[in-house]
Amino acid sequence: MLSGTIRAMLSGQFVESGGEITFKELSTPILERVIQYLYYKVRYTNSDEKIPEFDINPELVMDLFMAANFLEC
Repeated sequence: MLSGTIRAMLSGQFVESGGEITFKELSTPILERVIQYLYYKVRYTNSDEKIPEFDINPELVMDLFMAANFLEC
């Protein structure tokens, strides 16, 4: 798994949350973009095909950086 925070959440007990993980610290568009990047990274790691650019909107760079730091990825 690529995220230490998500790994820790999934390995713990979720009795109080009913098995759901919520990220109140992250907005939906930022979390969605992080997940897209994690998929991109898995998809193209050790790939023989040409790796396309992963475009990032410059306006989101700081929010994405903070999200990656929070998620440990």
